[in-house]
Amino acid sequence: MGRTIKLLLYYFAYQLAFMGVFLCGYMIFHHTTELPQSTDSTYITLILLAQVLSTAAVGIHLIVGKYVPLDRKTWAYYNSGKVLIAAILLIVGMGLWSNYLNELADLPNNMQEIFAMMMQHPLGVVAITIMAPVVEELLFRGAIQGHLLRKWKKPLWAIVVSSLIFGIVHGNWVQAPFAFVVGLALGWIYYHTGSLLPGILMHFVNNSTAVFSFWLSDDPNATMVSTYGPEGAVLMAVAGAILTLVCIKYIQKQLPQPATWREEQPTSTIE
Repeated sequence: MGRTIKLLLYYFAYQLAFMGVFLCGYMIFHHTTELPQSTDSTYITLILLAQVLSTAAVGIHLIVGKYVPLDRKTWAYYNSGKVLIAAILLIVGMGLWSNYLNELADLPNNMQEIFAMMMQHPLGVVAITIMAPVVEELLFRGAIQGHLLRKWKKPLWAIVVSSLIFGIVHGNWVQAPFAFVVGLALGWIYYHTGSLLPGILMHFVNNSTAVFSFWLSDDPNATMVSTYGPEGAVLMAVAGAILTLVCIKYIQKQLPQPATWREEQPTSTIE
């Protein structure tokens, strides 16, 4: 777990470094020692730009440091395109029932205003729909889960641990359980294919769906129950669960054997 902890420290260090530089630059430019208001458009743009750049820096670090293999197996997918479609439908189905269960749990959402701000800003949309799917799959599946799969004897534990970390790192009570469940699906796909591409596509679809739902909704705080009614929400959750099971069965049939996970050679050149 030493390497996993080190990677997480890098992840947070890049965020703090970029946020700190942009925040200090803003305060120096405006000749103030007071923190800017969250409604300041310039401040919001700088913070979101820092988010995009820090995420990009993490991805570059992972690639340059060779934490993730650069072979074609990791970055391409040569199996049936139907598996990719099934993987996308899998994440859509999971979104239906997991969101419904999240609503029933009624967990506190301590980042609601931040996400609303991000979804209304071009840089925020880039961070959510492009940077997060690519870099988070690089980190949590490629660098962390991939390493654990090669080191640990039981693949299930590698998937569960990386997914648990994925959920906790999101730092939001209402988001953590959903992120954990999604992480299990992403980790399972990565274990079976050995490729980051299916997971990146699934992650992109999941995050893009959230953004489009926000844009199209008259009420950003709307829930499945308030939108479709109690019965409608239950039916959608059940339909999502059925779709999830069907997709899992189909993918298992298409990929009866997981990818080959071998003991990795010493990799990192960046400390």
